[in-house]
Amino acid sequence: MSLSRKIRLFTTGMMLLLLIGVSAGVYLLFQAQVTKAEVERLEGKTESIVRAVNLILDRGQEAQPITALLRAYLPENGMIRVISSEGVALLTVTEQPDLTDEVSPRFQDKQSHRFFRREDGRYLTVYYPLVWENGNVAALEVTESLDLVEESLRILWWVLVFATLLILIPTIIGGTILSRLILRPIHSLIRTMEANRRQGIFQRLQWNKPVKDELGQMVATYNKMMDWMEKSFHKQQQFVSDASHELKTPLTVIESYASLLKRWGREKPEVREEALEAILAEARRMKALTHQMLDLARDDTFDLMHFQRVDLGKLCRETVRPLIRTTGRAIEVTMDGTQPVIAWADPEKLKQLLFILVDNALKYSKDSVFVNITADADGARIHVEDQGIGIPKEDQEKIFERFYRVDKARSRQTGGSGLGLSIAKRIVDAHRGKLSLTSEEGKGTVMTVTLPPSLQ
Repeated sequence: MSLSRKIRLFTTGMMLLLLIGVSAGVYLLFQAQVTKAEVERLEGKTESIVRAVNLILDRGQEAQPITALLRAYLPENGMIRVISSEGVALLTVTEQPDLTDEVSPRFQDKQSHRFFRREDGRYLTVYYPLVWENGNVAALEVTESLDLVEESLRILWWVLVFATLLILIPTIIGGTILSRLILRPIHSLIRTMEANRRQGIFQRLQWNKPVKDELGQMVATYNKMMDWMEKSFHKQQQFVSDASHELKTPLTVIESYASLLKRWGREKPEVREEALEAILAEARRMKALTHQMLDLARDDTFDLMHFQRVDLGKLCRETVRPLIRTTGRAIEVTMDGTQPVIAWADPEKLKQLLFILVDNALKYSKDSVFVNITADADGARIHVEDQGIGIPKEDQEKIFERFYRVDKARSRQTGGSGLGLSIAKRIVDAHRGKLSLTSEEGKGTVMTVTLPPSLQ
């Protein structure tokens, strides 16, 4: 069942139940009020008859004037009787003899009433005590048909039925209009998503109204999602393109040296040695590049990390020690204060981060590299400073992008792939930290890693 039909059925059903409840309440209330009014009217009439009968009996008149009096008060389609305490009808006045056969006499020593039903309709009987001519207590019974009340109730019932039906018609129309208003952006969303799937595009929904309700929020959220998907798609395309470009160069070098090795490797040992060295170097470079790309492609960096208390000073010294030995360059590690700086981090990932930053500083600087560790209320900071070529201002916001290199020719000579800082940024983000830089072209660069006091 479609959502539109569900909305129409729900609104119509709820309105129908509401109308039935209201109509039933109105009908029952009207029935009770009309019946009460009819009882009070007939009781007042019976009391008047009793006073008139008592007046005749006080004058000592015979029953003949009483009979005439009762005929004067006789209701249409009704009956008046005087019933003794033994339940015997002493006097009966009626134009419907069958009433006396169907309604047996009943003595009541106090004022009361009762309802009963016959084939021709509903009746009301009122009882009122009186002193009869023989001095005994009797009961005056007045029976009256409720045809007018029943007719009024029937008219009211049909009025309520027709009113319910008349109200349901605009309810159905309103439910249809409401479902269309609600489902219009949903249908537009479905069509747009189908078009995006078939054509491979990132079309947005058009919504000219202010975003004040859930429908507007849905449209705005969908458009934001499309913005994010389009941006991610273009980044993915760029990543695949850059990765293909980066892998194509070592593959071309390997292929060229393999061909050279096949032609001249047997006769010329120097060619064979050169080719093997080049193939090995490019294979190692391609392996490192592949590992870096796999690290960036993973979406579970945070889940795979093992956090613990880390002494940043000790960790930095351990990280730079092999770099000092292999490069022969000066790398100074200093701390502000004498107390150890402790951070909550993954030591292996933090070593990888420091290696990337220090290695970059060594590649683009010929002087010493300085690693300074500080701590304050905002957390721990690691500053990696070099005195190298620096980074142009227009390139500083892009250096954390994948495969981005400020100087591609220079990066090729130094073996850079443009993925190191992207991996560093990923590691810092997994620590809920911040990676920033301060650089001036020709004077050097300072990379700053800020780690929060905790991961909460």
